[in-house]
Amino acid sequence: MTGILRTPRRLALVIISALVAAASMVSFAESYRGLYVWSHEHGIRGAWAVAWPLQVDTFIAVGELALFVALADRWTVRSRLAAWAVTLLGLAVSVAGNVGHVTGHSLTNRATAAVPPLAAAAALAVGLGVLKRVVEGHHDAARTATAKPAPKATRRASPKAAGRGLDAATRAARRAVEQGQPVPSARALARQHHIARDRAGEVRAVVLAESDGHGGQPGRLTDVST
Repeated sequence: MTGILRTPRRLALVIISALVAAASMVSFAESYRGLYVWSHEHGIRGAWAVAWPLQVDTFIAVGELALFVALADRWTVRSRLAAWAVTLLGLAVSVAGNVGHVTGHSLTNRATAAVPPLAAAAALAVGLGVLKRVVEGHHDAARTATAKPAPKATRRASPKAAGRGLDAATRAARRAVEQGQPVPSARALARQHHIARDRAGEVRAVVLAESDGHGGQPGRLTDVST
């Protein structure tokens, strides 16, 4: 995605989230009202009538939240079945309760009463569809990033290559002793021959010890700090 589209895309996602949340809240509020009227017309009074709609629409809300988590965490299809079952069952009962309190047999009146729970389900479908695409995009980007080869600087040398580097560093240090030149520092040996710094220090120490033990001229060697 080009940089010029990244900010508008993020803004669009924020607006979609706000609209879906607003539509869901309004739909649940309207559905609560319809279920409250249903319960009141069927002999439930007081606090019980106030609480009765919650035992229906709560299942829709719980199912929707479970589906949200399922998409975010990429649950398997089998693991999502229970969440879908709870959501659809709660939706069916809510639609029946909202339609049931309508007096008369006018189709338009009954369809109007069924809109709130169906609108909540439609908002859910849109929001989850967008979320699914976003999550899939993030996971695809993560897989692409992990599939990239490591930079050359971070790759470990093979044992064979490391052995060649040690031999070359040893020859270079001995050649410096033979020519009466300062032995290169461990840092210089490691950088020039692509070996570890500690191994380069070992090579340098061995060569210096060989020089002192075989009648070399240590006075002419400059101990360059590592």
